[in-house]
Amino acid sequence: MLHDCAGMALWRWAHDAAVAAGAQEVILVGDTAATVPGAPAAAATLEEAVLRLGQVSGYLVAFADAPLIRAQDLSALAAEGSDAGEARLPTLVDEDGRAVPDAESAFVFVPAAARAVLKGASPGLLPRSVRAGVSSIEADYYESSLRVFDRRDLADAESCLRGRIVDAHLEAGVTFIDPSTCYVDAGVRLGPDTVVHPFCFLSGDTQVGRGCAVGPFARVRDSRLEDGCCVEQSVVEGSVVRAGATVGPWARLRPGTDVGPGAHVGNFVELKNSRMGRGAKAGHLTYLGDAEVGEGANIGAGTITANYDGKAKHPSRIGKNAFIGSGSVLVAPVSVGDGAVTGAGSVVLRGRDVAAGSVVAGVPAREIRRTGR
Repeated sequence: MLHDCAGMALWRWAHDAAVAAGAQEVILVGDTAATVPGAPAAAATLEEAVLRLGQVSGYLVAFADAPLIRAQDLSALAAEGSDAGEARLPTLVDEDGRAVPDAESAFVFVPAAARAVLKGASPGLLPRSVRAGVSSIEADYYESSLRVFDRRDLADAESCLRGRIVDAHLEAGVTFIDPSTCYVDAGVRLGPDTVVHPFCFLSGDTQVGRGCAVGPFARVRDSRLEDGCCVEQSVVEGSVVRAGATVGPWARLRPGTDVGPGAHVGNFVELKNSRMGRGAKAGHLTYLGDAEVGEGANIGAGTITANYDGKAKHPSRIGKNAFIGSGSVLVAPVSVGDGAVTGAGSVVLRGRDVAAGSVVAGVPAREIRRTGR
């Protein structure tokens, strides 16, 4: 139940369904429940959980390894139990729909009060062919009752969940050119009128604004893409791409990167822990690590910031409207002032800052004139 499934731990899907169904308290039950990261209250046994909940009219016990159960299924079961005025057990059914008696693993009560217990059943409890059914609920057998006992079950559950996730985004106004080729985690938020092209992977704590274009072949993880930006055939991790900025094709944004409004990060450009100002451009074959690039600056093809000296990382600063010539090497720590220019192939050594408005060239780079930029 600790395996990841469509962006959440298996147990979290059942937990969230119980909460959405109106559960006021959820307890994870199992020998190691107390060690589960992010788990709610935990109890070693079901009896301990029931004692902790106290005097209530009923309890709901759901399987923590059944991620496809829906809140509406649990709500319907709870309502049925409330109408009957008594707790009722769901049934376990095999693949032919025949009831399978199992007093231990079928110990599920319907709550008349809005409380719940989430039970982590042992994967060895039932044979693989057996699924946990839900009594008196008209729900799709496969999608509601699948329990995850092995990697095949996990893959089946993930496929179903990802289909549900994409369907929800489609209903909210997001366009998927080919939904079957896109993988979107549960926690990802997508704005309306955004277009997700084929073969995209959106995962973790990712937020995409309105009117964006993502993909094809894009991987975005734990990042924020603001309104109207475009990420094409690129990898974005732990980064922010501001409104109207463009990334790719074939770019990589590593954690700590912030691409400013209207900025451009082009093909085969890598940024690590760097900030690009409004309208700045790095179009081709560039590495910027621990760098701050001012608004309107242009970074020529083949430029690198040599930020690592073998012992520590060092920052580089490139000023507003600076022009960094192709093939330049900036040996950090170093600063290039506002409006300054480095000639093609220049090597700006550490500590030899380039003054604002000056032009430098050569190896090592030396000032040759002032630009007035």
